[in-house]
Amino acid sequence: MWLKEYCSKKIWFCLFTFLAVLFNGDLSTIHAQTWVITGNVTDAAGGPIPAVDIDLVDPLNPALPILLSGDSTDLNGNFSATIQSSIAIGEYLLQFEPTSAHLSEEITISLNGNLDIGTVALATGWLLSGQVLNSDGLAMSGIDIDIRSDQSGWLDLVGDVTNPQGFFTVAIPAIIDEYRITFSDTALNPTVFPTEIDLGLLFGNTNTGVVTMDLAHTLTGLVIDENGIPLPGIDMNAYDLSGAPLDLFNDDTNASGIFNVLVPQGTWEIRHRLVSPIAGEERVPHVVNNLIVSSNIDMGTVVVPLGYHLLGTVLSSTSTPLEGATFDAEYTTTTNPIYLSSDVTNAAGEFDLLLPAGLVTLEVDPPLPGPVRISKRVHIDLPSSSPINLGSILLEDGINVTGSFTNSLGSSIPLVDVEFYRTANGQLYDTLHENGNVDGDFSAVVYADDYNLTLTPPVGSNLAPKYIYNLPCYTQTSLGTIVLDTAVSVTGIVLTALSPLPGTLIEATNASNGVVPPWGSTLSNADGTYQLNLGSGVWTLTATAPIGTGLPNEVIPNITIDSNLSQDFQFPSLSDSIFNLNCAVNTQDVNLTWENGTTYDWIQVIRNGLLISTLAGTETSFVDTPSGSGSVEYSLRGVAFGIFSEPTNCIVDLPILFVRCDSDMNSVLTISDAINMLGYLFSSTNPICLDALDCNDSGSINIADPVLLLDLLFGTGPLPPMPYPAPGVDPTPDSINCI
Repeated sequence: MWLKEYCSKKIWFCLFTFLAVLFNGDLSTIHAQTWVITGNVTDAAGGPIPAVDIDLVDPLNPALPILLSGDSTDLNGNFSATIQSSIAIGEYLLQFEPTSAHLSEEITISLNGNLDIGTVALATGWLLSGQVLNSDGLAMSGIDIDIRSDQSGWLDLVGDVTNPQGFFTVAIPAIIDEYRITFSDTALNPTVFPTEIDLGLLFGNTNTGVVTMDLAHTLTGLVIDENGIPLPGIDMNAYDLSGAPLDLFNDDTNASGIFNVLVPQGTWEIRHRLVSPIAGEERVPHVVNNLIVSSNIDMGTVVVPLGYHLLGTVLSSTSTPLEGATFDAEYTTTTNPIYLSSDVTNAAGEFDLLLPAGLVTLEVDPPLPGPVRISKRVHIDLPSSSPINLGSILLEDGINVTGSFTNSLGSSIPLVDVEFYRTANGQLYDTLHENGNVDGDFSAVVYADDYNLTLTPPVGSNLAPKYIYNLPCYTQTSLGTIVLDTAVSVTGIVLTALSPLPGTLIEATNASNGVVPPWGSTLSNADGTYQLNLGSGVWTLTATAPIGTGLPNEVIPNITIDSNLSQDFQFPSLSDSIFNLNCAVNTQDVNLTWENGTTYDWIQVIRNGLLISTLAGTETSFVDTPSGSGSVEYSLRGVAFGIFSEPTNCIVDLPILFVRCDSDMNSVLTISDAINMLGYLFSSTNPICLDALDCNDSGSINIADPVLLLDLLFGTGPLPPMPYPAPGVDPTPDSINCI
């Protein structure tokens, strides 16, 4: 009870006592220290070392700093450090970190009050210094520095990180030896790639100058097998565009199949592979080509499936084994590439490929140099067993067709798509490696035959494709320089009787050879429009109407086209028009009757230029109830075999409908209507409908009309004559009308 009362008054003392007991277990050894540690620091010859930093460390809790004042040596190497923290009696580590070319030192001391440790001699060393920048020229702080000597291995360093300006200074033993220094970004999210420099043989203090570390980014992902199970221990490799490997760090997947690898900025080929296969178990590496690394990338899920050996032999057309034939492989369904670790036939023409089970496509290319032979694709459904012998693959002799592409100015055109079609049947010939390269050259190997060639430049080049018709290929064939013309567009609309004619075939025939190229034809759209993309030259344009219309072709011969052209086609109408059209008004209804000129597919009814109904082709009447009044025009067109007839028209005048006595035409009788009538009689105003003011249908407007309305409104008069109460027309002929 007394402790509770005491602690309520002395809360800070009780809290301190509790913490002391908690952390040390013995209250009697805790002191609010002002103990002083004194001494002197010298070099090996007894000379003073100034500016040595002094730290006191509890070996049982090295991460918790012990505060000191006076914790550096003066010009004479002397120090007097006062302990500012509360510590227990016991053994501690006293550390000395010089800023000069001396090695750091650490001694064990026993504290139970003030202590003079005497003289501490620091061994002489050499200083290594320099500055670290990234490849953008920015200073890199916090870069960890490690040094290795041939004789001593890795050295224990003090102050081995760069400062905020990227500078560093570390001391090493003064021993002549070969040294290597490494720089690593140990941040949680590193931004530069580790760098190692061979310092060579050192004889003293050395300045490395500016060390540049490449910008780097982290590739992450998950590696699984073909069944979706994560794979630990899968190694990641990176290769530059020349195929040279890059040394990576911590580049294996962890126990959960996850990888997190730092890679320099640039373009790399990334491979994941099983480094140490289990006996009888091999896995097919996964490869990503030309991966542009400019930021951190999540590569997602990478599948490294079990592999099975596919054996076989590649032979020439004379059954001679072909050494040096090469293979490429891809998944048939996705066309994703499959990495082959061994893809070249040996002296006996034999191959041994490691492939995943399932549908796989192999491409076999002949050895270079050598006779011209035709590459081949082989489709395989590989079972889950190994090995499988595919037997022999025959690479037959072929004909080499070459050429190069330029524009009209002579500049090379890269990456032109080249396709071969057999002239005899128009069948596409499945050539390999036939397209133009980045320098504008192409080389294809085909069977001896006659071919039609399509040469299609890349999208966005503003160049037109070219067509080579009936090219004989029986010996090596050079097409020389092929000039691709500037692209021009021919656009327009196809009409018949002023109506769009969809499905019309538009063809452009090359006037020089009479051939329609594959891109030289199109069908008109639903709105009758079309577009052809051609090259400059002389062309004949032909429009062929849909089958069944009976319309003759429209031909525009020998047009010189060297810029975009607009060309419409107008077909006549061969469909007979509707006749004897009669349009009669019945109150607000319009009754249309007519006779059909032929048997139509359907009939269109158009009011004031807008389609209002599509009728069966046998109809001969139609009733329309338009809103409003005034002149209305109707047009009827029949459609037979997709061809519109000329329109047949009629015009009617719709009367204004009114309610008797409703002078303001709002369909409600009020006192204002009587006022409007009086206004007309005495002020000569012009109402909308005089018939509405003739309240008693007398054929004239006078004072009796507003009187009749007032009697009606006050409940003493008769109802007005028709039209009342619904709007309508005047049933009594007279000289008064609505205007």
